[in-house]
Amino acid sequence: MARKVVVTCALNGGHDPKVNPAIPITPAQIAKATTEAARAGAAMVHLHVRDPKTGLGSMRFDLYKETVDRIRDAGCEAVLNLTAGAGALFFPSDDDPRIAAPGTNLSSTDVRIRHVEELRPDMASLPMGTVNRGGPVFLNSESFIEESLLRFRAAGVKPELDVMDAGQIISARSLIDGGFVDRPPVFQFCLGWPASAPATPESIAYMKGLLPEDAIWQAFGRGLGCFPVAAMSILHGGNVRIGLEDTSWIAEGRLAPSNTALIDKTLDLIATLGAEPATPAEARGILALPDRP
Repeated sequence: MARKVVVTCALNGGHDPKVNPAIPITPAQIAKATTEAARAGAAMVHLHVRDPKTGLGSMRFDLYKETVDRIRDAGCEAVLNLTAGAGALFFPSDDDPRIAAPGTNLSSTDVRIRHVEELRPDMASLPMGTVNRGGPVFLNSESFIEESLLRFRAAGVKPELDVMDAGQIISARSLIDGGFVDRPPVFQFCLGWPASAPATPESIAYMKGLLPEDAIWQAFGRGLGCFPVAAMSILHGGNVRIGLEDTSWIAEGRLAPSNTALIDKTLDLIATLGAEPATPAEARGILALPDRP
């Protein structure tokens, strides 16, 4: 039988919406895009929320609640994965690096993960460390990570351990060994950022080799690195993530018209490589999630 690959659609994080007008903004648009992604073949959907007026990223709980309520009311069966990465940007002042410059959105753990605790999605992505982001510092302290993992467990939410380099895998392994993460762990390789591991075969092979033996993993590459990384991930036994969060482009010089167009191209790639997309129910087994009641 062909190997089953979990396809995650990352709907709408990251980019300024001016880059691609297809990025869903409002709760209604995000919920509709979630349903469309699931129908197109995504077994898991990862999402952020955005300010409906500006289109920029938001952390408002009411937006998360409305979005999740709409998705659940629609009966969408895809695994729901919410971000817990917002509220971590620190822009140091040029005059005094101890002082935050405009654009800083550092927030408490309570604020950063309230939507995860109260809405209880199937999974939530959690960054495993601090990196530079081409201007700001993406600041995720050990105390934030450890507290979030304990609170995720209490809420019944499985963490997706987002790693941007090899050192973050080593750090995550210490947390797994320390009992902060239930086995089997789920890792996400975040490749192609300015200060992350590059989106190359060498990165994927090396990072996979550092994982615990029972780890489940997937990878994504930014920009036009998304499809090569998807192929490399499949060939190395991993799962894939695709969506407008990771790339605005479906080909060089061509904006992606929708998340579903990116999914369609990824499904063609999966078939070419002799694998098959997992259904949501199959994905729950692969990711070691409980069955939905």
